[in-house]
Amino acid sequence: MNFLEKYGFVKEDIDEFMNNTPKKMIDELEKHSQLVETNLQYLKNLGTEVYKEIFINYPDMFLLDASTFENRFSQYEADELLKSLNNNFKVVEYL
Repeated sequence: MNFLEKYGFVKEDIDEFMNNTPKKMIDELEKHSQLVETNLQYLKNLGTEVYKEIFINYPDMFLLDASTFENRFSQYEADELLKSLNNNFKVVEYL
């Protein structure tokens, strides 16, 4: 999961994630790391400050096909979406 460092995750974040995430999920994320990176980059480029929290709490979401992942966010007006996500990243559950 070292690829997460490219997205601003520090070693402590990665270690905590590894210790609190089922091995099967970690294996899937690593197996599809290119897709995970594409989706992480999309969220980061979107401008959300909470992309790390979203990844840590909803890692399965990052295994979605890139276009499906993007569509979950693009159906909302960007400014309102960012405001909502930055106030409470758990809003992502309802997208």
